[in-house]
Amino acid sequence: MISSTMDPRIEREKAEGFLRNSTPAILCGLTGFLSAFTISLVGLLPIGELILLLVCPWSLAGLIKTKRWQSRIQQLSWYKLLLIALGLSALGYVSSDLYRGTPNIYMLRGWARISFLVIDVIAVAHLINRSWVRLRIFIFAFFIGGVTNALLTGPLFEHWWEFGVGAPLTGIALYVVGGLPAFIQMGVAAIIGTTSIVLGARSLGGIALLSGVLYGVRFAHGAKRPLIFLAAAGAMVVMVIAAQQSMRENPDKVTSNIERTSMVETASELFIGSPIVGQGTWYASSRMMRRIEENRQARDPRFHGYTEEEASKLTIHSQILTALSEGGIFGGAFFLVYGALILKTLRTLTKYPVPHREFVLYLLMDGLWNLCMSPFSGSSRVSIALVVCTALLVILQRQDELSDDYRE
Repeated sequence: MISSTMDPRIEREKAEGFLRNSTPAILCGLTGFLSAFTISLVGLLPIGELILLLVCPWSLAGLIKTKRWQSRIQQLSWYKLLLIALGLSALGYVSSDLYRGTPNIYMLRGWARISFLVIDVIAVAHLINRSWVRLRIFIFAFFIGGVTNALLTGPLFEHWWEFGVGAPLTGIALYVVGGLPAFIQMGVAAIIGTTSIVLGARSLGGIALLSGVLYGVRFAHGAKRPLIFLAAAGAMVVMVIAAQQSMRENPDKVTSNIERTSMVETASELFIGSPIVGQGTWYASSRMMRRIEENRQARDPRFHGYTEEEASKLTIHSQILTALSEGGIFGGAFFLVYGALILKTLRTLTKYPVPHREFVLYLLMDGLWNLCMSPFSGSSRVSIALVVCTALLVILQRQDELSDDYRE
């Protein structure tokens, strides 16, 4: 008599089950790693988005076939609201560019950004489903890919900590200390944050410090909670200002401050000038460039304008202001809802536990910073989708739908 364990049918079912369970995790790792590398195709296209471009139709096919999303986090109300907002953003961009007569090359880039953002939000949520493990695999693969990319091509401006290894090492460190006593976790966040500021990575330092502050707020009760938060946040602001003062004579930081300030001011003016229709992709970019050049010339007599190559690489460093200025209030709909989701989740995390809470706080604080002060082109789109999934997993954890066997 042949043992049932040798039955080809049973063996095939086991193999199919293994592939079915392992494939999403494998795709998370592969996509995360490749998303750190970009190619020039209608702007910067993360290679990992080519995989997501294949996953998205699969997810939509499941929706059409069963009349419901296959991934648990895709079934949440917040996710559906985000998709509706994405649709409004796409409509805002299309309407604005058509109304403003945006040249085809700029219009194509603006529409491609929104289109791939939709693809990423759908595909990444489909792959991660309801698994903290898959989310971590994706994020850590993204970290490793970023460090590998920096080692192969060199970090931006040769600043290794700020643009090479700082963010990945910060995230990994905060994850590793998860489960240790709270004062150790907060101490690690404080040390990394202070070190980052000293090394010139002001935003990274502020994110790490505030992550530690928010983690500590959970130990305060009653009226002490807002007081402790305000005191710690105030101390962090003082440290950042002091670091900025010490680096005032650094030409790189002066240039960076001028550019960022000019970008924010210009984008705000463009939105106020046309809050409903928006200015269109091309107009916002051209106005931004003139404003930045004017500000730099006023502060630096040696500056005589950007070259064509330098100008092509600049974009407004604010996801929400870029969308609002280019597509109007409808164009910015997704980022308004996205920002509300992040803030709501941060509040939740000051009260309720999730696996590796300080690491999760770091991811969300990084997403909040990027929402305000980073573009949403290239790899940033994948990061947005990861932050969305992180927030949605926190909702599932709060609803007791996920395992509570974890290290906080």
